Amino acid sequence: MTDDTFGIDDGFAAARRQLDDINRQAQQNRERAQALAADVESITESVRSPRGEVTVRARVGGKLAALDFGPAAEGLALPVLAQLTLETIAEAQHKAMSVLADRSAELFGAESDIATSLKSDARRGYPTTGLES
Repeated sequence: MTDDTFGIDDGFAAARRQLDDINRQAQQNRERAQALAADVESITESVRSPRGEVTVRARVGGKLAALDFGPAAEGLALPVLAQLTLETIAEAQHKAMSVLADRSAELFGAESDIATSLKSDARRGYPTTGLES
């Protein structure tokens, strides 16, 4: 055998190691993606208006899980209660999306494309109203 043959074998071995690494990384990403998909289904965040008139539980993607009015809600004019309800809903939706973004940063890294995208989605799609939770 010539030295060229050994060089080719070394090249194939190096390529095989690279492919094994790529496969391992793909498997890890798949597992992380499955964990994040499970979080999408399970994350529910609750926000209460400052004086407890409205409490909202929201899931990722904005779906409401619960909407409750406390006794203090009865003392509010309907337009005020409506606005407070909308603000509390927005805060709960934002909080749920922010939790998902934080979870994606844990799984994939804070600077990953998915974490950056979800943080942006939380800010743009579910902007905070400044309501204290």
